[in-house]
Amino acid sequence: MKAVLAWLSAVVLLTGCAALDALLAEPPPEPSAAAQLAGDDRPGGVPADAEPATLDRVVDGDTIRVVPLEGSVIEERGSVRVRLLNIDAPERARDGQPAECLAEEATTRVEELLADSEVVWLAADEVERDRFDRPLRGVWTDEGVFLNEVLAAEGLATAVLFNDNDRFLPAVEAAASRAEEAGRGVHGDACR
Repeated sequence: MKAVLAWLSAVVLLTGCAALDALLAEPPPEPSAAAQLAGDDRPGGVPADAEPATLDRVVDGDTIRVVPLEGSVIEERGSVRVRLLNIDAPERARDGQPAECLAEEATTRVEELLADSEVVWLAADEVERDRFDRPLRGVWTDEGVFLNEVLAAEGLATAVLFNDNDRFLPAVEAAASRAEEAGRGVHGDACR
Protein backbone atom coordinates (compact mmCIF):
# COMPACT_ATOMS: atom_id res chain seq x y z
CA MET A 1 0.00 0.00 0.00
CA LYS A 2 2.88 2.32 0.84
CA ALA A 3 4.31 1.64 -2.61
CA VAL A 4 1.05 2.62 -4.33
CA LEU A 5 0.81 5.87 -2.36
CA ALA A 6 4.43 6.67 -3.13
CA TRP A 7 3.83 5.98 -6.82
CA LEU A 8 0.69 8.22 -6.89
CA SER A 9 2.60 10.98 -5.14
CA ALA A 10 5.38 10.72 -7.71
CA VAL A 11 2.87 10.86 -10.61
CA VAL A 12 1.21 13.96 -9.17
CA LEU A 13 4.58 15.65 -8.67
CA LEU A 14 5.81 14.73 -12.15
CA THR A 15 2.65 15.61 -14.08
CA GLY A 16 1.81 18.66 -12.04
CA CYS A 17 -1.24 19.55 -10.06
CA ALA A 18 -2.79 21.41 -12.99
CA ALA A 19 -3.06 18.23 -15.04
CA LEU A 20 -4.70 16.42 -12.17
CA ASP A 21 -7.07 19.33 -11.59
CA ALA A 22 -7.99 19.29 -15.28
CA LEU A 23 -8.81 15.58 -15.10
CA LEU A 24 -10.94 16.02 -12.00
CA ALA A 25 -12.66 19.26 -12.99
CA GLU A 26 -16.24 19.33 -14.18
CA PRO A 27 -16.89 20.45 -17.75
CA PRO A 28 -17.50 24.20 -18.08
CA PRO A 29 -21.17 25.22 -17.94
CA GLU A 30 -22.96 26.03 -21.17
CA PRO A 31 -23.25 29.80 -21.72
CA SER A 32 -26.72 31.20 -21.07
CA ALA A 33 -28.90 32.37 -23.94
CA ALA A 34 -28.23 35.96 -22.85
CA ALA A 35 -24.47 35.46 -22.98
CA GLN A 36 -24.76 33.81 -26.39
CA LEU A 37 -26.71 36.82 -27.68
CA ALA A 38 -24.22 39.35 -26.36
CA GLY A 39 -22.67 39.49 -29.82
CA ASP A 40 -24.41 40.57 -32.98
CA ASP A 41 -27.05 37.83 -32.96
CA ARG A 42 -29.88 40.28 -32.46
CA PRO A 43 -33.33 39.68 -33.94
CA GLY A 44 -34.57 41.79 -36.84
CA GLY A 45 -36.08 45.11 -35.82
CA VAL A 46 -34.02 45.44 -32.65
CA PRO A 47 -31.93 48.64 -32.69
CA ALA A 48 -28.16 48.26 -33.07
CA ASP A 49 -27.55 49.91 -29.69
CA ALA A 50 -29.95 47.61 -27.79
CA GLU A 51 -28.34 45.45 -25.12
CA PRO A 52 -29.43 41.93 -24.21
CA ALA A 53 -30.39 41.16 -20.63
CA THR A 54 -31.74 38.08 -18.92
CA LEU A 55 -35.44 38.39 -18.09
CA ASP A 56 -36.10 37.92 -14.37
CA ARG A 57 -39.86 38.54 -14.17
CA VAL A 58 -42.75 40.79 -15.13
CA VAL A 59 -43.79 43.32 -12.47
CA ASP A 60 -46.77 44.88 -14.25
CA GLY A 61 -47.88 46.23 -17.63
CA ASP A 62 -45.02 48.71 -17.94
CA THR A 63 -42.29 47.37 -15.64
CA ILE A 64 -40.11 44.26 -15.81
CA ARG A 65 -37.12 42.99 -13.86
CA VAL A 66 -33.98 41.98 -15.72
CA VAL A 67 -30.46 40.85 -14.88
CA PRO A 68 -28.03 42.95 -16.96
CA LEU A 69 -25.08 41.23 -18.59
CA GLU A 70 -21.50 42.03 -17.65
CA GLY A 71 -20.48 45.31 -19.33
CA SER A 72 -24.05 46.61 -19.63
CA VAL A 73 -24.82 50.33 -19.46
CA ILE A 74 -27.05 49.38 -16.51
CA GLU A 75 -24.42 49.23 -13.80
CA GLU A 76 -26.42 47.50 -11.05
CA ARG A 77 -25.91 43.78 -10.62
CA GLY A 78 -28.63 41.30 -9.86
CA SER A 79 -32.29 41.90 -10.65
CA VAL A 80 -33.07 45.48 -11.76
CA ARG A 81 -36.49 47.11 -12.30
CA VAL A 82 -36.80 48.51 -15.84
CA ARG A 83 -39.59 50.92 -16.85
CA LEU A 84 -40.88 50.57 -20.41
CA LEU A 85 -40.31 53.88 -22.15
CA ASN A 86 -43.10 56.00 -23.68
CA ILE A 87 -46.00 53.94 -22.32
CA ASP A 88 -48.15 54.06 -19.22
CA ALA A 89 -50.11 50.92 -18.38
CA PRO A 90 -52.93 50.78 -15.83
CA GLU A 91 -51.68 50.37 -12.25
CA ARG A 92 -52.23 47.17 -10.29
CA ALA A 93 -53.79 47.33 -6.83
CA ARG A 94 -51.29 48.55 -4.21
CA ASP A 95 -50.99 50.66 -1.10
CA GLY A 96 -54.69 50.24 -0.40
CA GLN A 97 -55.69 51.56 -3.84
CA PRO A 98 -57.78 49.42 -6.18
CA ALA A 99 -56.40 48.29 -9.53
CA GLU A 100 -57.06 50.53 -12.51
CA CYS A 101 -59.17 49.21 -15.37
CA LEU A 102 -57.34 46.44 -17.29
CA ALA A 103 -54.25 46.48 -15.04
CA GLU A 104 -54.24 42.70 -14.64
CA GLU A 105 -54.86 42.21 -18.36
CA ALA A 106 -51.89 44.47 -19.21
CA THR A 107 -49.64 42.52 -16.82
CA THR A 108 -50.85 39.20 -18.19
CA ARG A 109 -50.22 40.37 -21.75
CA VAL A 110 -46.61 41.29 -20.96
CA GLU A 111 -46.19 37.85 -19.37
CA GLU A 112 -47.61 36.24 -22.52
CA LEU A 113 -45.38 38.27 -24.83
CA LEU A 114 -42.30 37.36 -22.80
CA ALA A 115 -43.29 33.76 -22.01
CA ASP A 116 -40.77 32.27 -24.44
CA SER A 117 -38.07 34.91 -23.92
CA GLU A 118 -35.15 34.17 -21.65
CA VAL A 119 -33.55 37.25 -23.15
CA VAL A 120 -34.93 40.74 -23.69
CA TRP A 121 -33.30 43.56 -25.64
CA LEU A 122 -33.16 47.01 -24.05
CA ALA A 123 -32.57 50.33 -25.83
CA ALA A 124 -32.22 53.66 -24.04
CA ASP A 125 -32.95 57.24 -25.07
CA GLU A 126 -31.28 60.48 -23.99
CA VAL A 127 -32.37 60.41 -20.34
CA GLU A 128 -31.44 57.01 -18.91
CA ARG A 129 -33.60 56.94 -15.74
CA ASP A 130 -36.92 58.07 -14.35
CA ARG A 131 -37.50 59.93 -11.07
CA PHE A 132 -37.46 56.60 -9.20
CA ASP A 133 -33.99 55.84 -10.65
CA ARG A 134 -35.32 53.01 -12.81
CA PRO A 135 -33.71 52.53 -16.22
CA LEU A 136 -36.09 53.70 -18.97
CA ARG A 137 -35.97 51.43 -22.00
CA GLY A 138 -37.58 50.31 -25.18
CA VAL A 139 -37.99 46.54 -24.76
CA TRP A 140 -37.94 43.81 -27.43
CA THR A 141 -38.49 40.08 -27.05
CA ASP A 142 -35.82 37.65 -28.21
CA GLU A 143 -37.92 37.32 -31.38
CA GLY A 144 -37.79 41.07 -32.10
CA VAL A 145 -41.29 42.06 -30.91
CA PHE A 146 -41.34 45.68 -29.61
CA LEU A 147 -43.34 45.41 -26.37
CA ASN A 148 -43.90 49.14 -25.89
CA GLU A 149 -45.62 49.43 -29.28
CA VAL A 150 -47.65 46.22 -28.95
CA LEU A 151 -49.10 47.25 -25.58
CA ALA A 152 -50.13 50.64 -26.99
CA ALA A 153 -51.61 49.02 -30.12
CA GLU A 154 -53.71 46.67 -28.01
CA GLY A 155 -54.99 49.50 -25.81
CA LEU A 156 -53.26 48.13 -22.72
CA ALA A 157 -51.09 51.24 -22.36
CA THR A 158 -51.24 54.87 -23.37
CA ALA A 159 -48.46 56.94 -24.94
CA VAL A 160 -46.50 59.19 -22.58
CA LEU A 161 -43.39 61.35 -22.84
CA PHE A 162 -40.77 60.82 -20.10
CA ASN A 163 -38.02 63.39 -19.59
CA ASP A 164 -38.04 64.46 -23.27
CA ASN A 165 -37.29 60.86 -24.32
CA ASP A 166 -39.07 60.72 -27.65
CA ARG A 167 -37.03 58.13 -29.53
CA PHE A 168 -39.84 55.55 -29.52
CA LEU A 169 -42.71 57.99 -29.06
CA PRO A 170 -43.83 58.24 -32.73
CA ALA A 171 -44.31 54.45 -33.00
CA VAL A 172 -46.04 54.27 -29.62
CA GLU A 173 -48.31 57.27 -30.34
CA ALA A 174 -49.32 55.85 -33.73
CA ALA A 175 -50.14 52.49 -32.12
CA ALA A 176 -52.09 54.17 -29.30
CA SER A 177 -54.05 56.25 -31.82
CA ARG A 178 -55.07 53.10 -33.70
CA ALA A 179 -56.21 51.51 -30.43
CA GLU A 180 -58.19 54.61 -29.47
CA GLU A 181 -59.89 54.83 -32.88
CA ALA A 182 -60.85 51.15 -32.64
CA GLY A 183 -62.00 51.45 -29.01
CA ARG A 184 -59.58 48.75 -27.86
CA GLY A 185 -58.48 48.20 -24.27
CA VAL A 186 -58.49 51.25 -22.02
CA HIS A 187 -60.18 53.21 -24.82
CA GLY A 188 -63.16 50.84 -24.89
CA ASP A 189 -66.45 50.63 -23.08
CA ALA A 190 -65.04 48.44 -20.30
CA CYS A 191 -62.98 51.35 -18.93
CA ARG A 192 -65.45 54.20 -19.33
